[in-house]
Amino acid sequence: MGFENVNVLIVDDEECVLDCCEEILRTVGFKPTAVQDPKRAIQIIQESKFEVAVVDLCMPDTNGLELIRQFKKVSPETKFIILTGYPSLETSIEAIQECVFAYLRKPESMDHLVQTVRSATYQYQLEHENRSLVRQLTEERNHLQVRVEQDESTIKKLIEGGIGFIGESESMERVRRQVTEVAGSDMTVLIRGESGTGKDVVARLLATMSENRGRSGFVKINCPAIPESLLESELFGHERGAFTGADRSKPGRFELAAGGTIFLDEIAEIPVSLQAKLLQVIEHKQFCRLGDTKTRTVNARIIAATNGPLETMIAKGLFRADLFYRLNDYRITLPPLRERKVDIPLLVTHFISKYNLSFDAKDLTISPSTMKQLTEYAWPGNVRELESIIRRFSLTGNENTIWESLSSNQIPMVPSKPFVSALPISGPPPSVSRLDEIVLAAERQAITDALEQTGWNQRHAADLLGVSYSTLRRKIETCGIRRVGLNSGFPNGQ
Repeated sequence: MGFENVNVLIVDDEECVLDCCEEILRTVGFKPTAVQDPKRAIQIIQESKFEVAVVDLCMPDTNGLELIRQFKKVSPETKFIILTGYPSLETSIEAIQECVFAYLRKPESMDHLVQTVRSATYQYQLEHENRSLVRQLTEERNHLQVRVEQDESTIKKLIEGGIGFIGESESMERVRRQVTEVAGSDMTVLIRGESGTGKDVVARLLATMSENRGRSGFVKINCPAIPESLLESELFGHERGAFTGADRSKPGRFELAAGGTIFLDEIAEIPVSLQAKLLQVIEHKQFCRLGDTKTRTVNARIIAATNGPLETMIAKGLFRADLFYRLNDYRITLPPLRERKVDIPLLVTHFISKYNLSFDAKDLTISPSTMKQLTEYAWPGNVRELESIIRRFSLTGNENTIWESLSSNQIPMVPSKPFVSALPISGPPPSVSRLDEIVLAAERQAITDALEQTGWNQRHAADLLGVSYSTLRRKIETCGIRRVGLNSGFPNGQ
């Protein structure tokens, strides 16, 4: 270890000792400063930093220990070594009390002095590094504390503004902790949960909190809402002439989300043909536009959401396992409303307050019997369905609206199964029981009734049923529902 930048102060009234110490310390690489006058030494130590000071104990008009006490007021980190030709038990004890690094007797060998100065230097540097680490850790701890407080403040503001999560249940506390934990990272997040549980809300909350880290912008793409033939162009963009009608170059959603967040909603609906390219983007942060060979870099946080059974889809070859594991870098699972009924009164109060302003309906309250009915309801449409019902109640001011809504919204549903991390064991599908047939028939009838009421407008029917548009389309396919008398199936634009 070199000592070229280590300053050593030598204070001694004997010129020969002073010169000898200065020469030997300079020879081995230190930067010694020799001072014969103690008063001058005090002035020098106020002007410069010294890692080590070698001080004579007995000097005219002063005492080495007293001089060390004055030095410590200016430079408490300096390591002090006493040289004395008159050692005593009293002064050695006093030196220990002053935390002097070494107490050496004159005449001492120069080798011993050099080794002592080196040891004092090592001690100084070790303590200096420890202090630096403590300061660094303290700063990081304070920074993390500020971040946590900012995140908590952000969540609180978003909740008060109707954008965040309302609830005191343990499951919602867990979600809030997860959002706070992952918001500051660049990890890909997969949000899972039934339709209407707030996956879009979580994505926007993560994006908003990410803006505090220097990222800005939120680009959402609803995968099932875009035709498969156009989805690749929407995601990755295209060059002029890439396909018929491509009369100009166009950036994709990943480019538009540069520096911000891209939200892939209902990722389970993305075609298998595009999953390999999406995997490439997530793994290597690179892609090419359609009709182009230039590689572009993705500079966006990726968040995906689904209510689909990805594990089952993987087993059926409908979803790539490697894409699932990449998306599942960090998972947030939102609980259905029926599993956090303790939060329903809080949500009702929040939505009443929110829509009272919209409809100028003041002092609206809900009777205990109606609140009991709300908490006992199964909520197939989750929070979205609850908000829709309270919105109608705020408009009419009549509790009968709530009862009628609950009655008309009751859709027989197959009990949901929790998401699992392991893939299901392959094998023949179980036989359909009589009970399953009854449930499927009731579900088919409820969907058909909703479609009839809305003139077979699927989006309006989804709102009426309290489910997402993609969920309804999947149910229509599963139940084999067709509109009789129309070759095209359903009206355009739905």
